[in-house]
Amino acid sequence: MITLIKPAEVVNTGTFRAAPVNARFDINVISPHIQSAEERFIIPILTKDLYNDMVAQQNPLISNYNPDAGALVDKFLGLSLANYESLWELYLLRLVSYCVYYESLPFITFQVGSKGIFQNNSEFAENGGVSSVKYMQDVMMQRIENLTEIVKKYLCDNKTDFPLFSDHYCPCNNCDDCNDYCHCGYYNKYLLPCPTCKVSKNNSTNIIFY
Repeated sequence: MITLIKPAEVVNTGTFRAAPVNARFDINVISPHIQSAEERFIIPILTKDLYNDMVAQQNPLISNYNPDAGALVDKFLGLSLANYESLWELYLLRLVSYCVYYESLPFITFQVGSKGIFQNNSEFAENGGVSSVKYMQDVMMQRIENLTEIVKKYLCDNKTDFPLFSDHYCPCNNCDDCNDYCHCGYYNKYLLPCPTCKVSKNNSTNIIFY
């Protein structure tokens, strides 16, 4: 399985852990959920071609940006991949980690054995159960949604730096592009003007039937 993020990059980065887990977190608990997290959240943002290229171009070694956790290692090496590295350091490392954590939470709380599903408890702690999972997922989803919009804006604002990026969700370039196949279509659902064209897409007759 080849993914954009490695399990150790999610949790084993010292005081700068990308995901909110404790320092002794077992990476084997989250590793099975990385691919599904990236398919659900990351590929739609980066678009397929850019995602595949970033996966192929990444450093095979585990990246590290915390000097207290060992030697510094970039995710993408060389000047030709500087744009990838900037995107990764600024936003993607956190975003992918949040998504992996979100997808992993139910499986961290509940485990499946030969006799069914059970909750793990330790000598000094009690499992939080379903309500805690739902609460933490709600909190993480807020982070994911906020950071997703930031990443989308970054990619749209820097399209020339990412030639493999498909800009289908970026703002329209002109009035002719304001249709359901570009970003203006999103605003059309809420009867708002297109962000660049400033032309209302409200086709309602304003007739009310009783």
